[in-house]
Amino acid sequence: MAENVNGQNNLEEIKKQIEKYFQEGKVEDKKELVVILEEYRSILKKEQKEFLKNFELAYQISKENEIKKFLDEVAGKNASELIESLKQKGKLIQRKLGDAFSKAGLRLIEQTRAGKRSDVIYGITRIFMANKQNLPDELIEAFKPYYSEELFKCFMFTFLSSAIKKEEEE
Repeated sequence: MAENVNGQNNLEEIKKQIEKYFQEGKVEDKKELVVILEEYRSILKKEQKEFLKNFELAYQISKENEIKKFLDEVAGKNASELIESLKQKGKLIQRKLGDAFSKAGLRLIEQTRAGKRSDVIYGITRIFMANKQNLPDELIEAFKPYYSEELFKCFMFTFLSSAIKKEEEE
């Protein structure tokens, strides 16, 4: 793999490697191609996060409605991937913190429904801190203010429905 000065893979080099596969019309090492494509996706994801961060900053500085509309549009397109990620993270969290989420879950769901965003963020953060766990990156992303109230609700309902421990059937 090609690396730049910072040790991160160079996007242009990865693109060249992928183009090489397309030009040859065959794949000799399928595992290598999968690794290259996963790296490509990872770099693009990081760049997209940086892009959103810069747009959010631009909006905060300018308060320009056109920037806000564009930011909402881009953030909305990223929402479906984040929803799936929150669902998977919730399932993993259920194993570790399912009992804690079961105790607070219905209250958090009701606060989400009522639009009490800061209370939901506080409640979830408190569960993680009380259990000496770091807040997952997916939740930190879902908490960002550039997501609309409706998207935030979708994120939280998805996460909470996966994280709340289901009662055992007897």
